Amino acid sequence: MRPMMTASQPAINPVRPTPGRVAGRRLFFPGMALLAIAIVISAFVPEYLGYGQPRRNFPSSWPVHLHTAIMLAWILMFFLQAYLGATGRIGQHRRIGNYGFALGWLALLSMMFVHFRGLATHPLPEDRRIYDWLLPFLYVYLSFSVLLTLAYLKRGQPEWHKRLITFALFISLEAAVQRLQWLPSGGYWWFAAFLDSCLLVPLVTFDALKIRKLHPATVRGALVIFGAQLVLFSLWGTSGWRNFAYSLLHTLTGQ
Repeated sequence: MRPMMTASQPAINPVRPTPGRVAGRRLFFPGMALLAIAIVISAFVPEYLGYGQPRRNFPSSWPVHLHTAIMLAWILMFFLQAYLGATGRIGQHRRIGNYGFALGWLALLSMMFVHFRGLATHPLPEDRRIYDWLLPFLYVYLSFSVLLTLAYLKRGQPEWHKRLITFALFISLEAAVQRLQWLPSGGYWWFAAFLDSCLLVPLVTFDALKIRKLHPATVRGALVIFGAQLVLFSLWGTSGWRNFAYSLLHTLTGQ
């Protein structure tokens, strides 16, 4: 016999998320992949095709084309994995997950190879101020490695994993962000601020709407990138860094 409800026992009426809100949550990470694709298209396509007045001429060679293909595959893999997760195809998501991580490490090696090849095949500048611009690349290489490793270690915890891999994805867009011609020039501040905003504003908003607080993975990822940026800007413009980078690159390239 079911007991009668007394006045002191409030009716339990759980608030269920609306279908629209559930769909929005599921589509958030595929949407982040589309945002990354939009950044890449707006940065590289005009320069790649020779339109407009780019800040620098786009080098056309087979390593650059191969690098372009690898980076595009890395971004599309993120979109595919996010889509599979959003549509509940978890088995497929897990089966190709290791290929995605392998592609991420290949993207890192590709970034490093293309960058060092460019340094080795062109005369190194004598103006030591230019060596400050090596710092963003080191920031990307180290931050990307840490975030990709954390995402792999947390692959059994979906809420951690998908946030950390999103951090890794956007850090890998640094070269694209530096080619956005409408951003102000004069130092790395504007590029870092734009990249941080594209990554953190959506993630913080998503956390606020979904769990009403910052997810620990969002906090961890933000600490990684802000800590690395703190080191970057602390070294920027110092004679110690410029002399070290100048000597190291001349030794490694034999120039």
